[in-house]
Amino acid sequence: MHSSQVIVYVSAAGRGDIHVLRPLGGTQHQGAPMSAQWQPMQRFELGGAIMPMALSPRRDRLYAVSRSAPFVVHTMAVDSRTGHLSLLGTSPLAGNMVYVSTSLDGRHLLTASYGDDLIAVNAIEADGTVGPTLQVLNTPRQAHAICPAPDGRHVWVSCLGADQLLCYGLDSPSGQDQAARPLSAEPLLRHPCRAGSGPRHLAFHPNGRWLFVINELDGSVDGLTLGDSGQPPTPLSHARILPADRPVTPWSAELRISPDGQWLFASDRRAATLSALRIDTGSGQLTLVDCIPTEALPRSFALSPDGRTLFVASQETGRLSIIGFEPGTGRMRHQSQLDCGTSPTWVEAIELPS
Repeated sequence: MHSSQVIVYVSAAGRGDIHVLRPLGGTQHQGAPMSAQWQPMQRFELGGAIMPMALSPRRDRLYAVSRSAPFVVHTMAVDSRTGHLSLLGTSPLAGNMVYVSTSLDGRHLLTASYGDDLIAVNAIEADGTVGPTLQVLNTPRQAHAICPAPDGRHVWVSCLGADQLLCYGLDSPSGQDQAARPLSAEPLLRHPCRAGSGPRHLAFHPNGRWLFVINELDGSVDGLTLGDSGQPPTPLSHARILPADRPVTPWSAELRISPDGQWLFASDRRAATLSALRIDTGSGQLTLVDCIPTEALPRSFALSPDGRTLFVASQETGRLSIIGFEPGTGRMRHQSQLDCGTSPTWVEAIELPS
């Protein structure tokens, strides 16, 4: 019988550390429910305001960015058996980066700076450590996310202050040409969003054709159908993430899509809520099914690889909430909580074979 264990990583900006967590009992057998009780396994101290993180495509490296000077990214090896972290290297970045990801081939680190209005690309060396900055491009106001498209040939950027999405071409040449500039010098596409919506984070649907955007300032999610051969995207769907009876000024934060592509989850910091929206896999339409309270300021959350557990970090209380999800009904329920540092701001989850 196949067995595995899920490991959760939480960055805590207040003390510059990463908390590594595992379920009580560790191993989970295929088809069995995950433990509702979790325990700390490692506290990895780095220093600085550790905030955005990203896993490598092979899930063997974790990249963590410090948003306090000096602006750097730390590369950590992920132990394939235990999930423990060990530091491999620290590299300078081109600015104060609010978001980090990698190209799908794992050869480039992609970062976005909200305060500096720029995106940057660094090389990733053969050992997974981050190399020199290859390219820095200015963007419209407040670049907030940079994500590789499923085709591996494009990169999408959200600019919150400009209400705009940008699409760049991505060329990952063979060999280790450190002089290469992998992104197109100018966006191939500029997609206008609703005025005042504030596009923040992005998530691609597993079908590779749909892009979903969470809007920080109006508390909504927009779905787009990606165009072919450089054609602009077309509107697909739109939904609010808060019920109509919640008269709160939105301050939306994160979104994640379930592995089966049937559910989208979204958090709002001011309302302190987590929402589950059903995705019609034929039409892409969104329907709000459940919205539950969370601890204050749910800035980041992650989804377990089986899509049945959410890990929601409260930036204000320093606690991680473990929330169970029932895909058949779309209902969520609180299971447990544990401390995860001072001002936790990013959560990632991986599955390791046992």
